[in-house]
Amino acid sequence: MSPFNGHGMPNDSYPHTAVTIALQYARLIRVLEPELQHQNLIGVLLNWQDPRLRWDPTKYGGIDHIYVNRFTVWMPDSQATLVSSEQTLTIGLNSSGFMDTFVIYSTYYSCEFDVYKFPFDKQDCYYCFIMFNYNAQNELRFNAKIAPRAYIYDTSEWSLKLGAIDYQDSVDPDFNMGLLYYNITLTRRPQFWVGLVITPTFVIGSLIIIGIIIGLFFGRGEDIINNAVGLGLTTMMSMMVIVGILADAFAKSQHIPILESQLNLDIRAVIQIISK
Repeated sequence: MSPFNGHGMPNDSYPHTAVTIALQYARLIRVLEPELQHQNLIGVLLNWQDPRLRWDPTKYGGIDHIYVNRFTVWMPDSQATLVSSEQTLTIGLNSSGFMDTFVIYSTYYSCEFDVYKFPFDKQDCYYCFIMFNYNAQNELRFNAKIAPRAYIYDTSEWSLKLGAIDYQDSVDPDFNMGLLYYNITLTRRPQFWVGLVITPTFVIGSLIIIGIIIGLFFGRGEDIINNAVGLGLTTMMSMMVIVGILADAFAKSQHIPILESQLNLDIRAVIQIISK
């Protein structure tokens, strides 16, 4: 192979370079609802053609492929948005100039959470990649897809599902940059919240309200008011603790969860019963 500029793009001398980016691995590490973020480990397969690196295997002992270091050849620059770290493994180079590599990103993504239907809510989020300094009209052509055998891993509380792919190029006329979106859906698994929050809340609230009503109708003397006030205060304290837990765990979305509205309704009902 003749010497070449490893930092220069193939289309300095050749027309349009096609780059394929395939999502191969996605692991949802955790969901940070109060921060409106989700943390992920993402792996993508990149492949492209560099005609400058072709050779005839018959002239080189039948060698038809080699592996090269990331910094010895040109490769497309892509970056996962927000806070991210990147690791690129070695690049495979075929005698035809075909190149491929696997890039791993550890990254955070922002997402607008809507917890109105908690704990049966679904969140529409995305993985976003920035393609830097390229003009799609005459330099690079990106082909984004999901690998046929993509490995998807989620958490015990959230399930992860991949959706459609969107690509937007030339987002800024003064700075050639493309945005690639892999749309994802995060679905909450409700078992934890149903078992440890919703069911105890319903049982406690129902028993205390029943106790207050029974005390008011069947109680005697001054103990009626004292028992009603005691049960009412116990109810409000229990409900406020649960409201505090939910407030710390939830994203600050514009819609109040149905569950929290129900808790507030229970508290108002207790106050009205005591006042009568």
